[in-house]
Formats: sequence, structure tokens, C-alpha cells
Amino acid sequence: MGCNLRDLASPVSIQMSDLAGQRVAVDAFLTAYQFITSLRARGEGKDGTYLRDSNGRPVSHLMGFLDRSAKLIEAGIDPVFVFDGRPHELKFETLAGRKERRVNAMQKWEAAIEAEDWKAADKLGAQVVSYTPEMVQETQQMLDLLGISWIEAPMEAEGAASVWCRQGLVAGVASQDWDVLLYGSPVMVRNLTSHGSKKFGRVITAERIILADLLKEHDITHEQLVDLGIMVGTDFHPGIRGIGPKTGLKLIKEHGTIEAVCEAKEKDVPERLDEIRELFLNHPVSGELPASGVTDEDGLRQFLIDERDFSERRVDRALERMKGAGRMRTKGQSTLFDF
Repeated sequence: MGCNLRDLASPVSIQMSDLAGQRVAVDAFLTAYQFITSLRARGEGKDGTYLRDSNGRPVSHLMGFLDRSAKLIEAGIDPVFVFDGRPHELKFETLAGRKERRVNAMQKWEAAIEAEDWKAADKLGAQVVSYTPEMVQETQQMLDLLGISWIEAPMEAEGAASVWCRQGLVAGVASQDWDVLLYGSPVMVRNLTSHGSKKFGRVITAERIILADLLKEHDITHEQLVDLGIMVGTDFHPGIRGIGPKTGLKLIKEHGTIEAVCEAKEKDVPERLDEIRELFLNHPVSGELPASGVTDEDGLRQFLIDERDFSERRVDRALERMKGAGRMRTKGQSTLFDF
């Protein structure tokens, strides 16, 4: 999840309609994890992991992307889902830590299943699910059938998306990862794909964070924000012990750079510092953003209803939303996306 800058940001609640007519890059992997950790088999005799079809294949990710992406389209938003590419070697330690935590959780989950402790299995289920390469391919296949664009980034999805936002190719980056701001996206949107849902009895609303406003509020530059993030801790560096967002902000405003802070506080300068900065300030991108299309109704029905046991009602609901937004082609009829 990168660097937590929540304490420094001043998000503004927005409605989906505020983004109508705009193209928004969506962090696909974090979105997928929202779906697979919330749409789970829960209750007595349930293992707490994915909802599955009659062949035992996970379908939580497909349910989530179908419902939420159709809602975005209905609201007039044109999403482009961005998938992570190959991680930089500096992230390997972070990924290894995540894998170790999942392995530990898996051992506890298996013990809970063996003991038929369904309450414990439910709690641990969210920690053992993963978004596999097969699930990624299935998601991309369904998005193609929906006519919703997606692209694989050369490295970090939120990094590439932020560059596209700086270039004006998208109006914002939808992600829960605060690193979006370190990558320099002018606009970050949180909670977009969970807008309107409930969590702990509270209705979730989308939030917009403007990078320029954050920098102005704290009187720092983007480069200083990157240094602050590295001190707090990112996927590429664990951070400097004892420095959180508020302390880091005070230190960076007083001393200007990480090197100066480390000299003043007698701390070691992070290894490969310039390399980490470069990943945030000039993240790699490649290729052109794909164009949006129209829904292949027959193909979608076959994929979801015939092959994945989706109810007709669920698929019909998504199709009606696509049709209402002009993203469905009926026989003999052209759409905006044909021109």
C-alpha cells in the first residue's frame, strides 16, 4: 500500500457525477483486492475465501469488476484499468514480507478449517486470498467483452497512471495507495469503486485529493514530498525508524532534504536513494492508452452465465447500465464509439 500520507491530506468528498465525462485511470490490483476480500464465502461451514462457480473457480473478482465498472460507466465515467507490470527489484523485500504474512495466515486458516472453527476461518480468509495470474487474465477478458479499456503498466500501475495524469491523458488516478501523490499525479481519487457501499455501518463516499493543494498547504515541493515519503516508508524502502508523516513533515521543512535530515539526526542515508527518487519522479511508461469500446452482449452472457454460473439478473443489470450509457450496440445501430 506504499506510504501512508493520510495525516497530511485534506480529501474533499465528491459524487460520481463530479467525474462525469472524464477518463479516470483505476489501479486494477488494489481494486481487485477490495473485491476478493469483501465478496467471500462466509458463515457456518464456509471457508471464508472466494465465492466460486460450480467448477470451484473463484468468481469474486469477476462479480466485483462487473458491478462496479458498469456503475462507473452509468455515472458517465470512462475508466481505464491499469494492471501492474514487473516489479522493480527494490520492491522484492516488500513482496517477500507480504508472501511470508500470507503463508503464516494460511497455516492458521488451515488449522481453523480442520477444527471447523468457521468464525476464525472467516477472519483469516481475507488474509489468504490472492489475485492470481489466472484471475488477472479472466478480468481482462471480461473487460474486453464489456468494451472497457485496460492496459498493463511496465512497472507500477499507480506510477504509470500518475504519469498519464500529469500528461493530461486521464483526469485523475483512482487508488487507495497514497504513493499516487509521490508519483506526482495532479489528482488522486480514493474510494471510487466502493462509493455508495457500506463499511461498519457507514456509507463510503469517493474523495478527491489535489496534489497542488497539499503542497501549498504544507509549503513544500513535490521533490520534498517524495523525500518525506521515503523517510516514512514506501514499497521501495522501509523508511527511517521513528519518523512518521507529521514528524517527517516537520523535519523536511526544517532541513530541506533527506540527506540534511539524516546528517542533523545522525541517521544513515537510505541506500540507493537517488534510484528511489527517480522511480517516483520519472516513473517508466510505455504504449498508448487504449480506446474504449462497446459491449459484446452475446460474448459476455456466454462467459459469465454459461461458463461461470452468473445469474441472468446480475448480468442483465450490468448490461442495462452499459446500454443506458450508450455503450451497447443493438442490431443495425451505430454508437459514438464507432466513429
